[in-house]
Amino acid sequence: MKVSNNDNRNYHRLTLDNGLQVLLVSDLSSDKSAAALTVNAGHFDDPADRQGMAHFLEHMLFLGTKQHPQPGYFSQFVSQAGGQSNAWTGTEHSCYFFDCAPQQFYNALSLFAEFFIDPLLDASQTENERNAIDAEFKMKIKDDGRRIYQVHKETVNPLHPFAKFSVGNKTTLDNREVCIAQEVRDFFTTHYQAQWMTLVVAGPHSIEELAQQVEQYFRQIAGTHQNKAEISEPLYRPQDLGLLLHIAPRKHMQKLIVSFAMNGIDDLYKHKSVSFLAHLLGYEGEGSLYSILKEQGWINALSAGGGISGSNFKDFNVSFALTDEGIDYYEDIVEMLFEYIALIKSQLAVLPRLYQDKRTLLDIAFNNQEPSRLLEWASSISVNMHHYEPQDYLYGDYVMQGFDEQLHKKLCNYLSPHNMRMVLIHPDVEPTMQAKWYHTPYDVEQLNHEWLNALAAIDTPLPEMQLPKVNPYLQVDNVLYDVTNKSRTPTLLKDKPGFAFWFKQDATFRVTKGHFYIEIDSLLGIKSVKHMALTRLFADLLMDSMAEQYYPAELAGLNYHINSHQGGLTLHTAGLSGNQITLALQLLEHMLHAVISATRFAEYKKQLIRHWKNHNHNKPVSELFSVLGAKLMPWNPEPMALARALKTISFNEFCQFRNQFFDSVHIKAFLHGNWQETHALAMQKKLRRLFEKSEILEDLKRPLVVLDNYQQQHIEKSGSEHALVYYIQAQTEDVFEKVALMMLNQLISQQYFETLRTQQQLGYLVGAGYAPFNTRAGIAFYIQSPQYDSKELLARHEQFVTEFIDRLTDLDDTTWLEAIGALRLQVAEKDKNLRLRAQRFWIAITNDDHKFNMQRRLVAQIDSMDKDTLIAYIKTIFSPLHPKVALLCN
Repeated sequence: MKVSNNDNRNYHRLTLDNGLQVLLVSDLSSDKSAAALTVNAGHFDDPADRQGMAHFLEHMLFLGTKQHPQPGYFSQFVSQAGGQSNAWTGTEHSCYFFDCAPQQFYNALSLFAEFFIDPLLDASQTENERNAIDAEFKMKIKDDGRRIYQVHKETVNPLHPFAKFSVGNKTTLDNREVCIAQEVRDFFTTHYQAQWMTLVVAGPHSIEELAQQVEQYFRQIAGTHQNKAEISEPLYRPQDLGLLLHIAPRKHMQKLIVSFAMNGIDDLYKHKSVSFLAHLLGYEGEGSLYSILKEQGWINALSAGGGISGSNFKDFNVSFALTDEGIDYYEDIVEMLFEYIALIKSQLAVLPRLYQDKRTLLDIAFNNQEPSRLLEWASSISVNMHHYEPQDYLYGDYVMQGFDEQLHKKLCNYLSPHNMRMVLIHPDVEPTMQAKWYHTPYDVEQLNHEWLNALAAIDTPLPEMQLPKVNPYLQVDNVLYDVTNKSRTPTLLKDKPGFAFWFKQDATFRVTKGHFYIEIDSLLGIKSVKHMALTRLFADLLMDSMAEQYYPAELAGLNYHINSHQGGLTLHTAGLSGNQITLALQLLEHMLHAVISATRFAEYKKQLIRHWKNHNHNKPVSELFSVLGAKLMPWNPEPMALARALKTISFNEFCQFRNQFFDSVHIKAFLHGNWQETHALAMQKKLRRLFEKSEILEDLKRPLVVLDNYQQQHIEKSGSEHALVYYIQAQTEDVFEKVALMMLNQLISQQYFETLRTQQQLGYLVGAGYAPFNTRAGIAFYIQSPQYDSKELLARHEQFVTEFIDRLTDLDDTTWLEAIGALRLQVAEKDKNLRLRAQRFWIAITNDDHKFNMQRRLVAQIDSMDKDTLIAYIKTIFSPLHPKVALLCN
C-alpha cells in the first residue's frame, strides 16, 4: 500500500475465509483503539414495498444480540470504556464504528462482531424503533435539504433505486399480517454478507494480536463469495433530461443548479479528471465565471463538481447562490456557463500545466498528512476499501496519475445542454405538484428545445474569461526547519500591554505546516446590539472582498477565515508554512484598508438578515440553545435581535463603523508550526507597524451572566415540535466543578438517551452534554418531541433525574472506576495533529490560561475525585434551589 511519508503506522491486509476484507493497523502512538465495518448495502437495497428497511436494520442492530440481549448494551459498554459508537446508512453502503480504551478493545470488538453474526432483531423492540425512525423522519420533514432531495427522487427514472424513500417511517415500516421482525431478519441475511463487508481495526496493538482477534470474532459472519448485483437501470431516461425544476424552500433560499448526467466515476479515481474539471469551473480568481457573474451582481457564490453519485451514475453540478437580481437572469447565467465551458475546451494545451499544479498540491498534502481522530479515520478508510484498489486504500483520495486528454474530452462531452437538468430554488415558485413524504411544492417545466440548440452552438468564450494561471503560491519551497526551541508551551514575545504575540515552534508533528491566529477586540464592536450586528456583517464583507484576490492561495493549500467573536474579529490562517506569514500580513492589510462597495454591502446586509430570520425555522432545540447563549453571554445576542438592529443601518453608517473599528483595539496573536523564532519576531514587528495608529487597550473581558436562582422561560413557536433545554451552570471557575460536571455527564448521558429516547420514545433528539459558556462549566439536557408538550418533557426529565439520584447512592466501585477511567481517557487524550495542538494553545491564550496546564489540572482533579464528594455535589446541583434554567418551547 502507498503510505504517506509522515505515517508511522504499520498496516496489514487480510481476507478471511468468509470473504471479509480486513485492514489491520498498528498505531503504537494512539491512546485509543477503533474499529469500523462498512457493508455494501444501503437504502438502494430496500424492498420496493418496504422503503426505509436498511435504515431500520441499522437501528435494530444496536438493540441487542443473542449473547447480549439487553438493548443498548454495546453502546453502554463502549461509553463506560471511554469511547463512543455510531452508524449511518447511505445509498449503497452502511457503516458502523466505535472507539474505546485499548484495554477494553478486544471485549468491545467481540460485542461488535455479534452485530453481524447473531443480532437479536427482537419483535418486541420493533415498535419502539419504528417510532424512533418516524420521529427522525418527522424532524426532517422541515429540512430543506431533504425536501429538495425528494423532488430529485421523484423526477428520475422510477425504476432506479435512487427513487426510493430512504429514511422510512411508520407507514412504510408498519406491521402487516405479522410483525416486521422476520422481514428485517430476511433483509439482514440477504445483504449483510461477509464478502460485501470491509473492516478496519486500529490501535496500539501488534498486527499479530489484531489478526488473531479479528479471525476469532469475525470469521463466523456468513458469507457466500457471491458478487453484488450491479444496478441495471439508468438514473435518467431521455424524458428525465432537459427539465427545469422550480422548487419552493421553507427557509429563504435562491439557488440555481445546472446538473449534467454522467456514468459512475469510481473507476476514474486515479486521474481525478472529474475533480480537475470541477476545479476549472469552480475557479474564483480573475477572469473566472464566478468573478464575472459576481461583478454583474447576479451571484454570491459558485461551486462545481458536487451532486449525487453512485455505482452507475454521477450528477456533475454547477451551483450558483443567486442574488435577487440573479433570479431574473438565470438563463443568461446558464449561457455564460457554456461560454466558460467553451474556454475550457478551446485551451486544451494549457491544461496539463494546471493539472500538474493540482497534482503537486495533492502530493504535498499526502506527504504532510496529519493523523485525525482514529475513529473518523478508520470509518473513512473502511469506506475507501469499497472504492479503491488495495494499494490505494490510503492514497486514493490523493492520487493523480497524469492528465488524460481523451478522458478529459469525454467528460467535457457530458457538459452538453441536451444532457442537462436545471433546478431553480426560490420562494416565488407557482407549484403544480407536491412531493410525496416531505410535501415540497414544486413545478416541472420542459426546457425550450430551440434554446438548448442555441446553447449547444456556443463555441466561443467571452473575451474577459480566463482559466486559472500557474499558481504563484506553489512556487515557494516548503522547507522543514530545524528545531531551535524545544519549549513545551508557547512563549510570549516581549511587547507592549494590549498587544500580546505568542509563538511556539512545532517539535512534535514535523510537517511543513502552521497556524496563525489573531484576535482583534474592538471597543466599538461591543457598544450595542447594532454594533455587534455590524461586526458580523463586517466579517462577511471582508471574506467576500478577499475571495477573488486570494483564491490562488486557497488552491495552494493555504486556508484563511475571518469570523466575528464576542467583542471583535478573528483571523485564522492554516496550511503550508512556506508563504503563510506573507499571506497573513496581506490579509490583515486588506482588513484594515479594503474597499467595500455599496452594492456588496446591500447584498450581504440582506443575506445576513435573511439568515438570522431563517433561524426561526431551525429545530426548536437549536433555537432554545440560541436563547440560552444570549441569556448567559450579553455579547452574543439572539439572531432576531441582530436582524432587527441591522435592518435600519445605512451604507454610510457601516462605512463610519468600519473606519473607526480599529481605532481602539486589544490584540492577541499566536504563531505555531514550522517556523523559527526569527520568523515570529519579524512578523511581530510588521504587525505592530500595521496597527501603529490604533489605540491599544487592556483586555476586553467577555461578560458572563451567573445564574442565582431557578428560572423557567416559555417560547411559543407555532407549527413547531415541542422542546426542552435544561441547563445547570457551575457557580465558580473552580477545576473541581468542571470535572464534577464532566463526571456527571459521563454517568448520566447514555442512561438519559436510553431511557427517554429508546424506552420512553419521547422523540428523536434526546441527549445530555457538558456545555461550557465563556469558560464557565455547565451541563445541558435537551429533548425535542413531535408528540409530547414541553411541560410533559420537563416532568419526564425530572422523573428521570429523581430516579438517577436514587440509583447514585448504590453506585458500586466497579462502575465508579470505569467512569473515572473513561473520563480520564477523554480528558488526557493527546493532541492528534498540529491543528488540534494549535487549537488547544489558542483557546488557552484567549482564556488567559498562560500556564497552559488546564489539561494537567483536570487530570489531577479526576485522579483525586472522591465518589461520595461527587454524589453530594450532584444532589446539590439538582436540588430545587440550585441556580439553573429550563427553556421550554411549544
